[in-house]
Amino acid sequence: MKTPQANIVVDVRQALSPQTGVDLVNELVRELGVSRAWISPRTSRLVLVDFDPRQTDTQHILHTVTARGYDACLVGM
Repeated sequence: MKTPQANIVVDVRQALSPQTGVDLVNELVRELGVSRAWISPRTSRLVLVDFDPRQTDTQHILHTVTARGYDACLVGM
């Protein structure tokens, strides 16, 4: 049976340096239910996250980002 996946875009409202982006992505993928996270190749202020909605939710993911001090928000799709 295939695991359900959802995805979101988080705007951190500032450009991330390569190292800061790696650090944030690494923290996100350690979260239960997050299968993949990466910085958008178009702009380094957007973080894309794939996750299992049975294990986590958008608000928990957003909290992980804001807990690092970013004034982040979810981007509507």
